[in-house]
Amino acid sequence: MDLTIFGQIIREKRNALRLKQEDLSMQSGVAVKTIHSIELGKGNPAIKTILRLFETLELDFIVVSAKSL
Repeated sequence: MDLTIFGQIIREKRNALRLKQEDLSMQSGVAVKTIHSIELGKGNPAIKTILRLFETLELDFIVVSAKSL
């Protein structure tokens, strides 16, 4: 999975829900710094982190995987 595209998907969904990174952090339990890094396409987030973000943002793994191919 291309981490840059993955980060764009996370950012776009967060913005569509009108959430700040701080809001997403509080709702998901993922640190703001981690969310920031993911949205920039940096780092290598743990599956646990990805799942927390997907659950909070109501993203479907299959759809996100297809977009990042």
